[in-house]
Amino acid sequence: MNTDRLGVYYRMLNVAPGASAKEIKLAYRKLAFEYHPDRNTDTDSEEKFKDITEAYEILTGERKAPAQPANGGANRSNNQSNGDQAKPGGAGYGPNAAGAQNANRTKQGFAGSGRKPEKDKQTAEDKFTRANQAYREQQAKANARKSNIHPGARRHSRKKADSNAHGFIQCAVTGVVSAQPRLVEFKIVHGFLNAYSTETISANLAPKGAKRMALKASFKTWLQGFWGWRSFIPAWKAILGNMRGGTFPPEGNSKMLFAQANAFERSGNKPLARAVLMQALDFIGTNRSVLAEQIRASLRRLEDGKPTRRVRDEWKRAGMFDALLHLSPLFVLIFAALIAFGPGQGFVTRKIPDLVARQGSEITKQVKQLIGEDREPYYVDRELLNMREGPSVNDKIIRRLIRFETVYIAGDNKDFWIEIETTIGETGFVNLDALVPGNGADARDAWCATNKCD
Repeated sequence: MNTDRLGVYYRMLNVAPGASAKEIKLAYRKLAFEYHPDRNTDTDSEEKFKDITEAYEILTGERKAPAQPANGGANRSNNQSNGDQAKPGGAGYGPNAAGAQNANRTKQGFAGSGRKPEKDKQTAEDKFTRANQAYREQQAKANARKSNIHPGARRHSRKKADSNAHGFIQCAVTGVVSAQPRLVEFKIVHGFLNAYSTETISANLAPKGAKRMALKASFKTWLQGFWGWRSFIPAWKAILGNMRGGTFPPEGNSKMLFAQANAFERSGNKPLARAVLMQALDFIGTNRSVLAEQIRASLRRLEDGKPTRRVRDEWKRAGMFDALLHLSPLFVLIFAALIAFGPGQGFVTRKIPDLVARQGSEITKQVKQLIGEDREPYYVDRELLNMREGPSVNDKIIRRLIRFETVYIAGDNKDFWIEIETTIGETGFVNLDALVPGNGADARDAWCATNKCD
């Protein structure tokens, strides 16, 4: 078949005349993906899809090309058609093929696949021009960077990653996702002369965030709660309550933990979802409410026959150092009184400088750890990395860390093992040589920019 007659179909698929079957197939797949009616919402996408399908079937021999609309071309096509019918075995494919199977068959339209003939409304050249113009408009809308990038890949690359796609509950102070968050309430007392008021602040917090908020509430009470004689006792009660970790409303905590367990289940971490549901069940107790039944039903659904693993409880009462921080304004007042009245003056002049020189660096380090100074992140540089309960291959595997997952150093290294903490509060031991300093998200973006990943 003459290549000039098929030129319009080669141009429809944007391939050179005489292209190989593989090139034709790749070009057709690219255009079909773009103009498929299920993907493209333009009004003329269906017609464009039929046009490129027709061009592909004609160039691959599945369908016979129609006669040229021009006079000379029509005469030549008729002569050639008559010659082909006269030859034995001529025109051996398509709807015009000779043989008994097509003796009573009605000649179909331009496409030969059930479509109606266009009756000279437009030539093939007009169809190509219109399709080419629509293709350029589509490329301009998509802001195509390169013509050889698959349209689906361009749409995928424009999507921004959702940092919290699974709906995790984050700490209101630190912003981290914890396996054991709590809804915590703290008290702040305001007093002046004969009047006082109590303010309750509450938030979803991780253990470290709860310590920071407790300190903030206590210092506000110290500054504002002792200016009246009626607020003296309530202020002390508020400070002691904040020092003990605040209060945990059972109903609010059970709802919040149920939502956090659902987020872990959506992310694929079913063991941790079960552990969080067990914490929610501790708050709900023997209650038979709708929420309690939903929690028990979720536990039964996640049951896999293995013993339920509980996370390490970090919600313990404040230690001695935390209590000293809460009560520090009182010690400041006592210290100032000793200096003012004389008995402690010699102690200040002789002992304090040496004590500050010896213990200053250690106290500063402890304060930074308590208030949550940012730790340097590391990321996993292997496809899969086992996190174990202890520094040995004989210890139980907690879970497998994926490549570019961000972790933090939680302890000293032991031989080739080091204790880490994940972003969701899990702790365990991994091989030291599998960690690289830096943020995992930034490392993955750099790797994708080099390797052109989706």
